[in-house]
Amino acid sequence: MKKTSIWAFALAALLAGSACDNTWTETKVPEAVKVKFGELYPTIKQVDWDKEADLYEAEFHISGRERVALFDESGSLVSHVEEIEERYLPAPVLAQLQQEYTDYKVDEVHRIREKGRTSFRVELEDKLKEVHLYFDTTGTLLNKQEASVTSDQTKATASLLPVAGDGAPVANSLGTPAARWELPAELNEVSGIVMLADGKLACVQDEKGIIFVYDLEQEKVVQQIPFAGPGDYEGIAVAGTTAYVLRSDGTLLEMPDFRNGKPATQEHRASLPASIDMEGLTYDAANNRLLLASKGHDTKLGNFKGLYAFSLEDKKLQTTPVVKIALAQEQLGKSGKKQKSKYDVLQPSSLEIHPKTGELYLADAANHRLLIIDEQGNIKKTATLDKELLRQPEGIAFGPDGEMFIASEGGKKGTGLIVKYATGM
Repeated sequence: MKKTSIWAFALAALLAGSACDNTWTETKVPEAVKVKFGELYPTIKQVDWDKEADLYEAEFHISGRERVALFDESGSLVSHVEEIEERYLPAPVLAQLQQEYTDYKVDEVHRIREKGRTSFRVELEDKLKEVHLYFDTTGTLLNKQEASVTSDQTKATASLLPVAGDGAPVANSLGTPAARWELPAELNEVSGIVMLADGKLACVQDEKGIIFVYDLEQEKVVQQIPFAGPGDYEGIAVAGTTAYVLRSDGTLLEMPDFRNGKPATQEHRASLPASIDMEGLTYDAANNRLLLASKGHDTKLGNFKGLYAFSLEDKKLQTTPVVKIALAQEQLGKSGKKQKSKYDVLQPSSLEIHPKTGELYLADAANHRLLIIDEQGNIKKTATLDKELLRQPEGIAFGPDGEMFIASEGGKKGTGLIVKYATGM
């Protein structure tokens, strides 16, 4: 699931001209701030802290949507920002968008509460420009910011093409998708997929503890398998008749004989830093283990991100990465996307092993990339994913002959999607 930076107009005014300390887990948060946060959000277990001038910023998720709370040193809440659906905008704001911005699509919408006042930020985009609009509750436009799409961003909207050493797209064997499927509403936030032995796809989504079995031929969900309550579920893998689902905190949920419809679920909890934020999961049959990919980071790894292994023999997770990926690799510097942190150049959202070549594929939804890495963490190939087609690519799966399936969330206005390519990279 994506992790965007939410900046309120009010926050920008407060912090204008101030320097930003880009530490995260190293940020020392005053006890008064932590106590107040716990009072306001008692169910939140994962939170990223940052210091902005003299204020403390908490970034977290509720029901899969990002929130940002800003506190002063005494623990007082300065502002709260939440991502919302477009339909929850005030009617006068919706009317303006429909009348004056018909050529743009709405990318994100945020509600901002500060000093007893409520305002809204609307992020619009087309192929040439991004526009950020700030409104009050009456529909009055408070501020308007425009930015041109850079040449690198424009490249990111091209078809699925490998990136050459100089950053220029080059021809490849993928071409256009061989097929595509629009997913039903319950899979609009699809976050992981895996190919089953009968040719169906098992899918999970961000919020519901349900495995959805999708039939590509019938183009519909043919089975729903509940396994847990609501949670932030990010990946799925199948070993034999046992399914494993990954939660973003690193917890694995194991379901033997899951296709019987009522599997018994066993939890395997992880002891990892909250900042790691797990998103990718795959079955490594050759080593009888599961591999987990971290979207976030562990500051102990320095300028690296890791892949972690869960042994299927003793059912234990190694807390030391089995693969370390250097973030200084040249291929990671070409997304054209503004990064809030040095760790954001690589944010894996899925991983899968190619059934023919054994190559390890990583999808990076935030940077719209597909990568192949080796066991030493070296990037061997990379491709730019079509942002227009795959709004938020969250899952990869391979058929037995190497055909590649990529699943994308639909976002607030789109539809969840699965596309098929005849081969991988």
